[in-house]
Amino acid sequence: MKTSLFFLLAALCLMAVCASSQSTAPAPEQLAAGEKVYTNTCAACHMVDGSGVSNIQPALDGDAVVAGDPNMLIRVVLEGPAKVLPADRPVFSNTMPPFYQLSDQDLADVLTYIRQEYGNKASAIQPSQVAALRRE
Repeated sequence: MKTSLFFLLAALCLMAVCASSQSTAPAPEQLAAGEKVYTNTCAACHMVDGSGVSNIQPALDGDAVVAGDPNMLIRVVLEGPAKVLPADRPVFSNTMPPFYQLSDQDLADVLTYIRQEYGNKASAIQPSQVAALRRE
């Protein structure tokens, strides 16, 4: 009986882990759409490879904001880094403007793409997350 209970609990835990990892994995379509938005909107400043330009535009590759709290990243793009990030952050000569004109879907797609490409495979962002922060 104890062995059966152990295996049942182990199976339930495994199912929970698999389900939670699937909910954060982005769909290939979202990554493709995000790459397109990145190429058209972001790559001119942050470079195609996310390396940025020294003292002009920050690198996205390995950046703590990119890989960190998705709500912070959404706010940085919606409102601009000067309004959201701490005053003692590194400042670059090219100031990123707010990108509020992007749709919730486009923002979710591009940020998911960035977090996958340059943020150590950080979780996907959903349009509903963007919409909720946009309403605040």
